[in-house]
Amino acid sequence: MKQILFLFALAAAVFVAGCGNSDDNGGPATTELTLLATGTYGDDPLVMFERTYEYEDNMALQMQLLQTYLSDIALVYEEDGVEKEELMTDVALVSFGNVFTDEDAAEGVEVVKMEVPVRNYTGLKIGLGVSPELNATIPPDYDLTHPLSQNYWEDASSYIFFKVEGNADLDADGQFQDKLTYHVGGDNNYSTVQFTGAIDLEKGTPKTLALNIDLQKILIKGDGTYWDFREGQFAHSTTSPAAVFMGENFPNAVRLETR
Repeated sequence: MKQILFLFALAAAVFVAGCGNSDDNGGPATTELTLLATGTYGDDPLVMFERTYEYEDNMALQMQLLQTYLSDIALVYEEDGVEKEELMTDVALVSFGNVFTDEDAAEGVEVVKMEVPVRNYTGLKIGLGVSPELNATIPPDYDLTHPLSQNYWEDASSYIFFKVEGNADLDADGQFQDKLTYHVGGDNNYSTVQFTGAIDLEKGTPKTLALNIDLQKILIKGDGTYWDFREGQFAHSTTSPAAVFMGENFPNAVRLETR
C-alpha cells in the first residue's frame, strides 16, 4: 500500500510540474514578450527636429529620421546541448520619425509583440538590415501592409536597410542649412548581433525587452574616428565611404535592455 501511495504522489507531482509548462489545452505554456526599440544620441534621448546634438570638430546636427530594418529576430535557447532558436519575426521596420519628445523616446517604438513558449532563454539574435534571403525579394511579393512593401532600391536590387536624415551646422554659426541624407543598403552592409544573457520567461508574466540604437555610435567609432559631414552629406549607396562606415559601425551601436 505504501508503494502504491508513493507512486500516486510521484505521478501527481509530475502532472503538476507538467501543467506549469503547459497551457489549458495541453500545449506548451506561453507568455507575452514585447520587443521595443529606443533611440539615443550618446546619453541623450533621440528626438526629431528641434533637438540639437553636438558633433565632432564644432559641428552640430538636428535629426529628422532614423529608420532601420531588423531581420530574423529570434530568442536563443539550449536543448539537449544544442543551441536552438525561437523565431519572433523574420523582418520588422523600425522608424523613429514620430519621436518628438523625451517621453516618446523613453516609451520606445514597438518592434514585435507575441506569445512565446515559456523557457529559460540564453539570449536574443537580431539581424541589422534585411537578411540576404529577404533582400532577394521585391515589394510586389508582399501586400501593402508588409514591411517589405516599401523602401526598395531598384538600381541596387536591394532594400534600403537604414536611413539617417537630418540637417547639420557645419561652421558653428547656429544655422542648420546643410541637409544630411544617408540611405544604406546592400548585402555587404548586413550584419547580425547576438546578445547573451538570461531571458527567463514565466507563464502569465509578460516581459519587455528594449533594443537601444545609439545614433552617435553609428556616426562615431569607439576610437574617435567619425564621419565628417563636410566630406559627404549625401549617400544613397551600398559601397560609398559613408555607407560602409555606418554599416560597419551599426553592430557596435546597439544594446539590449530588460524592462
